[in-house]
Amino acid sequence: MQQVLVAFGGFAPVVTILLPLSVVVAVASAVVRSGSDPREPLLDGALAYSVLTVGYLVFLPQPPPPADPVRPSLGNDVSMALTAGPGDLLPWVQLAGNLVLLLPLAVLVPQRVPWFDSVVKIAFFGLLLSVSIELVQFLGIPGRVAATDDVVCNTIGATVGALLVRLPHWLGSRPQHSASGRAGQTVWTLIAKIEQERGVLSEQRSR
Repeated sequence: MQQVLVAFGGFAPVVTILLPLSVVVAVASAVVRSGSDPREPLLDGALAYSVLTVGYLVFLPQPPPPADPVRPSLGNDVSMALTAGPGDLLPWVQLAGNLVLLLPLAVLVPQRVPWFDSVVKIAFFGLLLSVSIELVQFLGIPGRVAATDDVVCNTIGATVGALLVRLPHWLGSRPQHSASGRAGQTVWTLIAKIEQERGVLSEQRSR
């Protein structure tokens, strides 16, 4: 809950500082990639903004220090959301925030790192990154809570991003049965039948 309050309370720097920095990255990319696809600088700017936003949200200290800096029990965030009172949206926002935290990175990083060419690799990247974030929060970020639920939700979000990345590839790899292809098969079938009939007639004449 404290994470949600700090994230919303500190939303201004995400727009006033991180967004301009990302625009600078996009402009620099456009200069370096002069003459290339104009979408490339936008991709670089979006990736920079995602990285900076994730870093800001997960590494910003939060006072006061929590009573339980580690929550190893699985399903705690889900149970808090399900048992929240009417109008208490903070547990749901916390849960949704953890689900979408790494989703943009899971979509954008494979566009720049060709090694991430499968759902398994991207999901593993999300898992490894989430575990690293929780470890850094536990060891060196005051007021942060290292939770198993965060790792699970972050990994699920990264997996959803991986599915979004691979979906166009899967759709494009489906065999295309065009009308011209069917017509070609029909022509060759007719030719084969004609040749077969000619062979039968030749045999009858030779008798």
